[in-house]
Amino acid sequence: MKRVLVSFVLLLWPVLARADLALNLYKEGVKLGNENKVEEALGKFQKAVALDPKVFLYQLKLAYAYEMLGRLPEARATYETAIALKDNSVEAHTGLANVLRRTRLFDLAEKEYKKALSLKANFAEAMSGLAVLYGETEQLDKAAEWYAKAFKADPKDSTAAFRAANVAWRQKKYDEAVSWYRKALELKPDYMDARFGLGLALKEKGDVEGAKVELKKACDGGVKQACKHLFQL
Repeated sequence: MKRVLVSFVLLLWPVLARADLALNLYKEGVKLGNENKVEEALGKFQKAVALDPKVFLYQLKLAYAYEMLGRLPEARATYETAIALKDNSVEAHTGLANVLRRTRLFDLAEKEYKKALSLKANFAEAMSGLAVLYGETEQLDKAAEWYAKAFKADPKDSTAAFRAANVAWRQKKYDEAVSWYRKALELKPDYMDARFGLGLALKEKGDVEGAKVELKKACDGGVKQACKHLFQL
């Protein structure tokens, strides 16, 4: 019996060693990714996946890295592999949707965002992605609706507020635009693009003095277009 057990351990040892190596590579990749060293992180994730391709997290992080580097065909394939391993992952479905949207496969992207939201109804990232999609396809009412939902799900998301303001601007709903720009600035006072947008929206509303104040701040903050509009007032 002891001899059989020893033989089993000897057979199992290479598998365990490979799994440990893959895990260490994955951890190194996560650390590099957190340091914004995406190319280096990608290499670690590739090696981890090569050693242990059936681990969902390895595939997911590899897909993230491909997406961040703009390698969209590889990102799509890897997200699809991750989903095959774990079909109930909101992160994987949302990531795949983002890639499909960026490659202008809007119908497929919409389906994936909605799949993510069917798994987790208040997942702000999927809501924002869906709003971006509707904005890119000129469905502005839907874009406004989904940015509002995304902001409600994550009230600290200054980007969602800023993008909602931009949609309201495109719809010539300047009161709404001003409200959203102010929300973005409450969360992030140095958000100079929002400051610039607020100045333009106030100008459209006829509040020239208010516009001057905001455009001056945006100009001082490095937004060159704000300087141009300021001198025109």
